Amino acid sequence: MPETERQVARNFSFDATGALGTGLFNALVVNFLAIIARREGADPLFLAALAAGPFAANTLAIFTGFWVPAERHRVGYVALLTMLGRALFLGGLLTTGPIALLWMGLGMWLTMAMVAPLQVDVWRGTYPQRLRARVLGYLKVLQTLAGAIAAPLSGLLIERLGQGPMLAMGATLGMVGAASSSRVLSGPVTASRRFTPAASLRVLAEQPRYRRLVLAWVVWGFGSFMATPLYALVLVDRFQASYADIGWLQLAGAVSGLLAYLILGQYLDRKSGLGVTPLGFLLAGVVPLFFLFAPGLPALFFGYVLLGVGTSANDLGWQLAMVSRVADEHRLRYQAAHTSITGLRGVAAPFVGSLIISLGFGIGPVLALGAVLGVVGAVLMARALEVDMLNLRIFGAVVGNRRRPHRDVVLRHWIVVERARIEVTPLLDVDHVLLARQQRAAAEAPGRRGGAGRRLESPQQLPHDPAWDPLALAGVDEPEQHQVGQQHTPVEAEAA
Repeated sequence: MPETERQVARNFSFDATGALGTGLFNALVVNFLAIIARREGADPLFLAALAAGPFAANTLAIFTGFWVPAERHRVGYVALLTMLGRALFLGGLLTTGPIALLWMGLGMWLTMAMVAPLQVDVWRGTYPQRLRARVLGYLKVLQTLAGAIAAPLSGLLIERLGQGPMLAMGATLGMVGAASSSRVLSGPVTASRRFTPAASLRVLAEQPRYRRLVLAWVVWGFGSFMATPLYALVLVDRFQASYADIGWLQLAGAVSGLLAYLILGQYLDRKSGLGVTPLGFLLAGVVPLFFLFAPGLPALFFGYVLLGVGTSANDLGWQLAMVSRVADEHRLRYQAAHTSITGLRGVAAPFVGSLIISLGFGIGPVLALGAVLGVVGAVLMARALEVDMLNLRIFGAVVGNRRRPHRDVVLRHWIVVERARIEVTPLLDVDHVLLARQQRAAAEAPGRRGGAGRRLESPQQLPHDPAWDPLALAGVDEPEQHQVGQQHTPVEAEAA
């Protein structure tokens, strides 16, 4: 095995262990924070604060530019902060009160915000571009698979062992995974150096495309995270769902997300796949409608499936879109500004939803508004990435004209050889052919010059010349050839 392949395999083995640890941590800890808080008596306003926690931490990401570790220390730096953040939930052995859960979550999310701008550069230095999408897809598959297996078990564990021991178990498994990721070897990449918050914001001011990307994330996320805190209310208050029921729903989302990662990882290695992120926005954006109109828990199964697929598409598609749409020298500064601005959005969105409920409008309007903003955000992301998600012209050609093959032939000529220009382009080629023959004839028969010159060969013979082969391949029939020849005036030789 070549050295490069051996190093990729080595890195993948450690990253795979880290992905399994992350999946177990999310399934046993993160997914149950709001549910546990609600069981402990948290009101809708506190649930909004809990949902805003990760985004409150993200607002500080713009200050991470003051400390950017050297390239040789980046992997260890990311792993150490991740371990510290997960270790906070060992405090679940002491208390699981809503206030304690909020502070544990804030600490964990703060460490995630500090390492997020560095993660893309770590991946770029770890895996070659030709394998990056596939490897990341496999890692996400392992992460989601671990979550899928742990999701139904977590509901049983929390009922048998209690809330605190399950949180501590998830924290321990997550720390083991982060420790394994610290063994990854990442090569040097072109990355940003230390920067100030002003320099980070200046990148957005100078690059319109970056502003459009951030706007799409703000609009979509505002709708999504305005509705997310209400999911726990719907599950607990409306459907009286048990921990086991919630675990099975999360299993449906995890399995669908796993399959999406597996398929997208293969697809994005062969194609650019910029449309994956807007599609993920759209799928995840309509999930609030399922919580609004679901007649029972079984109907929420489809909502969790869409959420799993949409989240996978957002996660994997955005990492690759950011590599292709954000310049290397701007990426760290852009990521810091992006994380902070979307963090502010995430802080405001849950409280706006709670405010609407407190004004007497109820949960329904908040969920509906969240879905509308999710769809609008998907459209904005498609425009920012310059992706035509619904190419109606091609769709109509394939589906609408499937019983009229002559129209499909016209479409094919328009795409491949531009049939509308066939009558114009040969006229330019004829001049070159006639002029070449004129010069050759003048060189071979210098004694045959006349006072007024001589005519060259008949234009009707030109279709046999190799220069006309493209027209023959394009399907020009004999009358069209004569018509072209009649429209062209033969070139006269120069006078002696």
